[in-house]
Amino acid sequence: MPTQNIPTERLDNLAREAVVTVFDSMVGETVTWKDSSCLIENAAGDLLTKLPIAEGLYAIVVSWVGDANGKVMLVLPKAAAERFALKLFDLPSLDWLEGDSEEALQDTLGELGNMMVGLVKGGLTKWYPNLALTTPKVLKNRRMKVDTAAMSFRRQYTFEGFGSELMIDFCCE
Repeated sequence: MPTQNIPTERLDNLAREAVVTVFDSMVGETVTWKDSSCLIENAAGDLLTKLPIAEGLYAIVVSWVGDANGKVMLVLPKAAAERFALKLFDLPSLDWLEGDSEEALQDTLGELGNMMVGLVKGGLTKWYPNLALTTPKVLKNRRMKVDTAAMSFRRQYTFEGFGSELMIDFCCE
């Protein structure tokens, strides 16, 4: 079944539900949906430009393969990623962590990606019962490359949380 047969409003709701649920369940943070943009119809509508990423960003990318192929990328400005980790660890500073705080931050963000894409996969299995997930990849100061020409669905959603804007990029072949 092609991706476009999944109702667009269901994909929109799935993306919003996954982000809201994962932040609430992991760290009790309320995030609110702000905006969306369809990058298939509007290539100039990349919402990444709205994020405060001058100080850096983290992108967490997880793909799914099987009955359908796609990716989810969650983009957090550096400050928001650090606030997430501090809330998860219940610490006043990442310096309190033993060992490499950058490695701990990236591991934490990988777990965030696992949980979020697990929720997305659960929502897609009605249409695609055979899906497998890849291991999350955490990218620092860059994001995934997507060939929009090969996608039948690509939308971005912005949220507000951790005193910042966050973005999810959701695409399917």
